[in-house]
Amino acid sequence: MLFCLTIAFVSCQESMSEEEIATIGRTKNKKPAAFIQKIGFNPNQSAFSSAVQQMKGIVLLQAVPSFKDSFLKYQHPSWSQYGWMGSITSDDNGNLYTAPIPFVNSLDNGLSTINTIYKIDHQTGEMNVFFKLPAPDSVAGVIPFGVMGLYYDSHGNKLYVSSIAGSTSDEEKGVIYALDIENKSIADKITGIDAMGLFVGGNTGEKKLYLGRCRSSEIQCVKLNKSGSFVSKPVMEINLDQLGPRGNDKARRIRYDNNGNLVVYGIDFNYSLAANSDKIETVYKFVYNPTDKKWMNTEIH
Repeated sequence: MLFCLTIAFVSCQESMSEEEIATIGRTKNKKPAAFIQKIGFNPNQSAFSSAVQQMKGIVLLQAVPSFKDSFLKYQHPSWSQYGWMGSITSDDNGNLYTAPIPFVNSLDNGLSTINTIYKIDHQTGEMNVFFKLPAPDSVAGVIPFGVMGLYYDSHGNKLYVSSIAGSTSDEEKGVIYALDIENKSIADKITGIDAMGLFVGGNTGEKKLYLGRCRSSEIQCVKLNKSGSFVSKPVMEINLDQLGPRGNDKARRIRYDNNGNLVVYGIDFNYSLAANSDKIETVYKFVYNPTDKKWMNTEIH
């Protein structure tokens, strides 16, 4: 597979201590959005979701302690105006970033809007267009998907985006973007890769962007410098092939747990339109062995 790697060589010289690298992906510096408390919700018991049945867009949920699996729901009028949403991530101030995803059909979001990132302001709760990624160079035979993954890295202050807009059933034309959220600009990119789940971590002793491939069960890694630019080609780190009940899962979401283990949320993905809430998800836990420099699968559920 051919792809192009754009690297900012000047910033490759940035140095990081071992202690600094070890905290990447594990620190919890993010503030909850200020508007959550203003509307009477408890930020410590609330979470945002894009997979609430029969509700387009983003929904704020607050758990009801006395009733299992019961939630209070809140939706700002602007959160549903752009249709169904997929990935959600937040920055250190509590601003949310999300992107549309086709839901059964592409009526709400066609090829002209599927590569758009939206932002929910942490003060007002208003949702507006934040950044429009480049449109596909052709519409012939392209699949109806755009942005698949979003992840904000506090350490480098970058928003990482995986888009498969422009890819076809035979051609992999996806792009991994590193966005500068202050300047609303593309800081770096890798082309020719269809990816879904994204995560930045430093538990292996190096700052890496983990990316779950869409066309295989591989989770690959790209080394990053301190400011978050790409400084290596993608290499395989973990493979979900033959694991779990389906044996062909793709990494939809990747995160650390409280102990620094890698938790991967895997789904079956084959580029067909389907409701997100109907996707059966399997959770995989991997523990890093520093001696062998490998991630070992310890749990599947």
